[in-house]
Amino acid sequence: MKPVNDTEHWDVIIVGGGIMGCSAAYYMSRAGLRVLLFERDTPGSAQSGRNLGFVRQQARDFREVPLAMGAIRLWQDLERDLDRKLGWYQGGNIVLALSEDDIAQQFAWQKEAQGYGLDTQILSAAQVAGKLPGLAPGSNVLGAMFTASDGRAEPAQATRAFLDAAVEHGAEVILGQRVSKLETAAGAITGVRCAGRLYRAKTVICAAGAKSAALLRSLGIVLPQEIIRATVAKTEPLVVPFPHCVSCPMTGIRQAADGSLHLSVAGGEYDVRMDSVRYARWYMKVRKEQPEASRINYLSPLRGILSRGAPPPLADIPPTSDCVPPNPTRIEQALTETTDFFPAFSNLRVRASWAGYIDTLPDMIPAIGPVSTTGGLLVATGFSGHGFGLGPMVGRVLSQLIQGKQPGADISQFSPERFG
Repeated sequence: MKPVNDTEHWDVIIVGGGIMGCSAAYYMSRAGLRVLLFERDTPGSAQSGRNLGFVRQQARDFREVPLAMGAIRLWQDLERDLDRKLGWYQGGNIVLALSEDDIAQQFAWQKEAQGYGLDTQILSAAQVAGKLPGLAPGSNVLGAMFTASDGRAEPAQATRAFLDAAVEHGAEVILGQRVSKLETAAGAITGVRCAGRLYRAKTVICAAGAKSAALLRSLGIVLPQEIIRATVAKTEPLVVPFPHCVSCPMTGIRQAADGSLHLSVAGGEYDVRMDSVRYARWYMKVRKEQPEASRINYLSPLRGILSRGAPPPLADIPPTSDCVPPNPTRIEQALTETTDFFPAFSNLRVRASWAGYIDTLPDMIPAIGPVSTTGGLLVATGFSGHGFGLGPMVGRVLSQLIQGKQPGADISQFSPERFG
């Protein structure tokens, strides 16, 4: 990138090179806006490139469903639009049901989903066995929820594809630099500060994932954001296709473009940090109701000392500056449950594992949109472990808002100011 002088302006500055920031950069640069994106590491090196890769509408909070449906429509044409491979495959999503309560909850969700026009079906045990021929006969599966229009994609590949396409449309990028402050004057955004330099813009998008709360706090915006360390394991390739994304009671399973299985247990570890004390009251309920899915790791502050000299975990993606280690216990849990349901996978070996920090909010839905107290500031964060699939639509909605257009989905319930 060319040297910057203090009088240079951009139309929009984006803080964060995850899929939200990169897709927003693409849609805005394609519309002719001058865009500058900051990423402290490399694009997709945080959770946008480390998630399981499900692209789903199914089983979401209904406040997210319009965004998810809009995203699916975009995903279907993205490889053509971006002129890049994303590993996109529309094979549907299956959530297994093991009890009558599971079936009842799935029927209730499907009934409401019909009002949105979703193609969700409830499958019998026999229909599940037909779609998943390797399912163990004694697995006690009573049925499943299935949405054929759901799909999957390669997280790091898709995130990078958005950024590369944005650069082709004129977006500028600064990598390896951390934005230290959002600058304001007279109640409006004026730019961002990085490495002592002011980069000027009248519009800034804060899409900094788990670092968003700290940036917003200096502006008086309360965003009780926590982080959950989620682990993913990658097996050696299968010799047969596994076309559907499958959710077992605790483990998600996706076949990657190279034939390997990617496995992840729902939930993860709350790695204690200073903000954990600041926001503890907001998370008491979820920790009480889901103790296994949200373990508290009190030793997290010592990790940097204890792990000194240890080799980095094997992974398919660049490490972040956070050096987030995968949890071997979670890998073992995922392997055990996967082979319980699919015995043919019992001989598969784990070839790689990694972890990333999910940025979460107490109500488990994201913060998207403008901030009334700071003109020109928009936020896109707190996707709580289910944001990757929404990424293209969120980027498009942010672009529409900045251009003064009607957004393609209702985001009124995602206000960044809803926590006070």
